[in-house]
Amino acid sequence: MISFHIFIISWSGKHEKALNIAHELKAVSARVSIVYSDADPGLTLQTDTHSIRRPNHLFWSDKFKACLDACEADVMLVIHADCECENWVKLFEKCRSATGTYRNVGVWSPLVLGTYFEIEKASIAHIPNSDLKIVVQTDGLVFALTKPVLYRMRQANYKENIYGWGIDWMFVAFSYFANLLVLVDTSILVRHASGSGYEHQDAMTQMHQFLTQLSGIETIQYKLLETFFHKSTIIQMKG
Repeated sequence: MISFHIFIISWSGKHEKALNIAHELKAVSARVSIVYSDADPGLTLQTDTHSIRRPNHLFWSDKFKACLDACEADVMLVIHADCECENWVKLFEKCRSATGTYRNVGVWSPLVLGTYFEIEKASIAHIPNSDLKIVVQTDGLVFALTKPVLYRMRQANYKENIYGWGIDWMFVAFSYFANLLVLVDTSILVRHASGSGYEHQDAMTQMHQFLTQLSGIETIQYKLLETFFHKSTIIQMKG
């Protein structure tokens, strides 16, 4: 049986939501952890869920690495606490079904609204008789990584990329290189408010530096996937 470890990412102002998500998912998974930071150095989460506190100034990349370091399961499911879903248990069950049915899954994600990578632009193909689409990108908001991808992501250095842009491109590029599926389940919906609390130019600069860690073949995959997405965007704009 495939094992799962669910990680919920939380920060100042999001802890109540994180605790609620954790409470819901503890009914179906024995491994649920909250990885959090807070501007108040004295704050400790009041929860019986396993929690991992990280420095508040290190943002998403550091929290992602904390998830990687703590995960000993076959699949790592990551949920940002600012995302909204009507049924987190159903989301988990959909993830478990997809990774159990298709043994060559690399990345799985629900359909996330409020993300730059809209499904209409990112979709390559539809898997017949399913709600699953093969995509070029999922965005690192709510997603699952399987063991081969986890192994690859543990090889990366995250120290100079505190905002974490490019992490999703790395795990997608590796998946395509390794002949693994990158899937979005269109039957399970997650909503995310657009916007961020940091300087985008800094994040972009750090992303480009981070992605120099891609191998030659991974870089080719990344460029092909990125080109597909941008061409789809242009076609939609012209349409």
